[in-house]
Formats: sequence, structure tokens, C-alpha cells
Amino acid sequence: MAAYPTATEPSVSWTPRRNGTTGLRRGTGRVFPTRFTPPSPTIKPTQLFPGQATYGLLTRYIDRHDPRKVLLLTDGSCLKNGQLNPQAGWGVVHGPGFAGQPPLVVSGPLESVGPFGGPGVQTSNRAELRAVIAALGLWNWLDEGFDTVVIATDSEYVVAGATEWAKIWIQNGWRRAANEQVMNKDLWEALLGEVERWHDYGVSIQFWKIPRDWNEVADAAAKEAAEEHEALYEWMEVRGLSH
Repeated sequence: MAAYPTATEPSVSWTPRRNGTTGLRRGTGRVFPTRFTPPSPTIKPTQLFPGQATYGLLTRYIDRHDPRKVLLLTDGSCLKNGQLNPQAGWGVVHGPGFAGQPPLVVSGPLESVGPFGGPGVQTSNRAELRAVIAALGLWNWLDEGFDTVVIATDSEYVVAGATEWAKIWIQNGWRRAANEQVMNKDLWEALLGEVERWHDYGVSIQFWKIPRDWNEVADAAAKEAAEEHEALYEWMEVRGLSH
């Protein structure tokens, strides 16, 4: 078994978090993502965002009506979720295959440590959040000419949490209604930090809740990562080499 996961695209690097530092910022609630509303509830992601070649050999899912809007699909999975010895993984589909090849996918196991050094348990919710964080940091979307990144996922936890619940959590000091600590605070902060970082560069983040059967490629990648790799004991920075 490889020490680190691999990607179907070779130009992706995996760098361990060094000396307690990470490239991620903690989100403050200054900016929140919004929900993406498709023109029709029955239109599928790749119908609205057909695959197109960009510069070099890169291919992306680009809005047919707005060439500055790009689509990514994400998912997380956890074997034995809520049981003994759970094992989780995540997957990101960031473009169609070139010249009829399979879609471009990056996937990996969920780390057992969070982005800011705290412990992290293996759950499907954490894996779903991890996938989004990886997707947002994978490439320099602004350099590729995009001003909006749409994350398509079948996770209501991610979509509602990022666009609605997080606002209330932050107002309440990351406490829920029963004064309970919000679960996965570290990943929520990292996700919102990425949203704020991209906002500072003029890039907006949107979330699109899609049916599970529209997200099969990302789901399969997440399950495969959970099955084939043990949890990593250090947070990994996942970056495209042109980042």
C-alpha cells in the first residue's frame, strides 16, 4: 500500500503539514458561500457545465452560459461510520477526461489530524467537508479565468452547513441550540477560510445540492480511498503543481 494516495492526474502534489503550520486560514464569518440554483431542477451538472478544454491539456466543467464559472463535484465516504475502526476517504472530480479519457479525479484518505493540529475522527461528515477543502485549494481558479467556483455535492450537511447553519454557529460562538459544541469546527473554519481567501481574490464560492446518483464518480473515488488507504497521521496540503 502506498504511503500517500495518488491522483488520476499526475500534476498534483501531496505535502505534509510542517512544524504545526498549514496554508489554511481560520474562517471568521466575514464571507459565506451561497447556494447555486440551477435553471431547472432536472438539469444535471454536466448538462449545464459541459466539459471543455482550457489551456494546455487541462479540461474543466464550465458553465455553458458563463465561461467564468467552473464546476467541481465532491463527496466523502466512511466505512463502518459510527462503529469501531471507521475508515474514511474523500473524492473530487475537477474536470472531464481529455480526449475521451475518464474524468479527472483527486482522492485520498481522511487524516486523523485536523488542519490546525487537533485530533480528527473518521466520519462521513468530516470526509465530505475534507473533499470541499481539497477542491477549493486544488488549483488557482482565478489564474484559469474563473470568478465563480460551484461545488456540487449530495451532502445536505455540507450545503446547508456552509450556506445557512454556519452563520448561526458563529453568532453563537460555535455552539448549537442546546449549548453543545458544533461538531467538526476545525473543518468548518478551514472551509470558511478558503471561501474568504477566494473572496479576497474576487472569486465567489457556491454550493449545489445534487441527488446522490448524479455524484457517482466522486462517491466511488471517496469509497475507494477509504478502502485502500489507512488514515494519514498528518494533514496533507493537496495542490495542483500549477497552483
